[in-house]
Amino acid sequence: MIEQKSNEDERHLVEAISLACMRWQEATESFDETFGKLHGLNSAERRCLSVIMRAPQPANAVAKAIGLAPPSVTALIDRLSARDLLHRVPDPDDRRRVLVAPSEKAIRLGQEAYGPIEQAGAQMLKQFSEAEKQVILRFVTQAIEMQERELERLLQQDKS
Repeated sequence: MIEQKSNEDERHLVEAISLACMRWQEATESFDETFGKLHGLNSAERRCLSVIMRAPQPANAVAKAIGLAPPSVTALIDRLSARDLLHRVPDPDDRRRVLVAPSEKAIRLGQEAYGPIEQAGAQMLKQFSEAEKQVILRFVTQAIEMQERELERLLQQDKS
């Protein structure tokens, strides 16, 4: 009887976590879409800026990260460059290569919108012990890896 109750409790907890993850994803998507609407950015443009905010990238890496063909990414980069949201810079490790980097304007817009979320998240994490934070990090990392595998599976289905 105790084991059955424990299994039922675990099932309810897993369902609650799954629902919370879906709601988090929906809230994130809503925020990102609203940010895009406010700044005239479509989904691919937002994703491009997100990728290069982490570190300047070559255009082909941006294309792969956001799932667009290189010619489409070149046009996207040109549009964002014309709006002063990114610029091309020489690769410091290989001067023959060019990287795409966010402009000061893009960094400022990103910090204005996403900075408060980052600060609130850091504040929220203070309630957890170091061990709990490690569990959270492991869960989030594994969830991202799982989502990327599932995306690849869908892309493979699309090719067949």
